Amino acid sequence: MLEYFSLLNRIEWTVLFITFFISSRFPNVRWLIGTVIVLKTIDVLTIEIILQWGGFYYIAISLLDFFVILSILFRQKSAGYIASIGVPWLSQLAHGSAQYYKLTSNEISLVILYFISIGINLASFFERLVRKYSEFEPMFIYNSYPTAKFVLTALSVLVFCSLAINSANNIYQNRKAH
Repeated sequence: MLEYFSLLNRIEWTVLFITFFISSRFPNVRWLIGTVIVLKTIDVLTIEIILQWGGFYYIAISLLDFFVILSILFRQKSAGYIASIGVPWLSQLAHGSAQYYKLTSNEISLVILYFISIGINLASFFERLVRKYSEFEPMFIYNSYPTAKFVLTALSVLVFCSLAINSANNIYQNRKAH
């Protein structure tokens, strides 16, 4: 199972880098994807360690998913803060994102997918606790966990690709945030 999740994380991570470069025309999307790349880098670098934590693996990846949700929903505030710090190239990108902030339907889809992922992770954690502390041996979520996570990852990759393609085609207009 370790190899499966490591490979899946690396594929998702690689696609995020590609979408980052595709989305160069729209700072809002580029800031979002860049922020998710930072969080996914943490995920890719720590997945082998986290998988050894047993049931707490589900809690750790739920926290990472939650941070992705926060990075989407509070992107304008975080970008505004980074823009005010004054790091040359990063502040310029952050300023553009804060100035032209717009929550898109693709981003709402990502939030929903990450909430579903958290739900599956927590259900797996509680199912593991039931197996560990009782004589009942449920395997409902355990048996479908890899498939469910694969589907969620594939859908999120497709949403990121759609977001990048839409920004490359200038579908998201640079309207100033209110």
